[in-house]
Amino acid sequence: MNVTERLNQSPATNVILGLASININCKLYTDTGGSRNTSELAAHDTDSRGEACFIIFMYHMIKGSPFTEMSLIFGGDPRKMSPMFEAMVNHMYETFYHKISGTSMNQWIPQHLDLCRELMYNALSRGAIEETVYDNDGNPVDVDLLLHHFDFDSFRPFGVMDDFAIRTATPGGSTSRRQGFTDDIQRVFYSGYFKDHGLKVQVVYLPMGLIGSVYVTELRQNDNGVQNMSGLNDYLLTLLRGRLVGGLLPALYVDGIFANLPTILPRYRNPTPEQHLMNMRMASLRQIIEHVFGDHRTRFRIFWTPQYLYIFNQGVKIRRMALVSFFILNCYYCINGGRCAKFQQVPPTLEEYIPLDEELLPPPAVNLGQIWDYGQPLYN
Repeated sequence: MNVTERLNQSPATNVILGLASININCKLYTDTGGSRNTSELAAHDTDSRGEACFIIFMYHMIKGSPFTEMSLIFGGDPRKMSPMFEAMVNHMYETFYHKISGTSMNQWIPQHLDLCRELMYNALSRGAIEETVYDNDGNPVDVDLLLHHFDFDSFRPFGVMDDFAIRTATPGGSTSRRQGFTDDIQRVFYSGYFKDHGLKVQVVYLPMGLIGSVYVTELRQNDNGVQNMSGLNDYLLTLLRGRLVGGLLPALYVDGIFANLPTILPRYRNPTPEQHLMNMRMASLRQIIEHVFGDHRTRFRIFWTPQYLYIFNQGVKIRRMALVSFFILNCYYCINGGRCAKFQQVPPTLEEYIPLDEELLPPPAVNLGQIWDYGQPLYN
């Protein structure tokens, strides 16, 4: 079965579209007064209008084309496409927030905790490190293959985590000149490390094939600050209560910049020979999340033009777009497979990721930049 057939036969596709809940009037007209393509869809019932919104949304996210260019493909007034796009962004954010952020890890952890640990352990076991010994003249004299000897019962990592930068336009440049605002508006979103403005996204990847959690904040925050703001460690403490591995809690493996926390495991500092071997093997395994970031950059060209991501006037919209894009990427992994082939695993199906009988909770009622602890509470 090809990808199109699998998607068309998936009942969860209609859940993604949310056709019945899109009530925006998205009928489009060409300059000659006739309707074509998405205009014909929008001219019918609510389902068709929702489908037209979804088509415009997906094309704009994936291609990054301006609405004026899209109107040459789909027909109609490009000014009508902007509210269609925004309506679908808001619908998907408000409907599927807890499938990609907030309490999204509840769906997989701790039910699949042992599976995730086993997948990472097996991937670690399949490889070896080649160590070459040279003489004083630089000639190789011996080659050894180093294999790890870790015990699965004490193997803690069940996923990996890292941060991802989304660059945006400089916020408030013209406004500060026009209305006398201070430069603090720009400092909030400026990173001296990246030398740019934007958002930072904290991503948790599970070896079963899906992104487990995403948290979006300002680019100026360092990785530890993002983790503290997200409350991820506290959230995992609640989920993993009583699930000890070798006397310690299971943990997400991260790079050395992160602090060592009960559920956050950075590379070992001052390692023993055995821990040094694990650092080397886990550094290779952790690269899987960099491939996920590459998938995101490749599939969503709308983020290729940061000069059009006006974070000052449209900050909430841009943040929602970032969050929704990772949800769409998860759906893509469900349909097409993904990076979990490295772990010799097939990702969950779309029906498993979005069960039709699941009660979806709304997102927390907070503003952009406000700190919200995972699951505390779901409503204000």
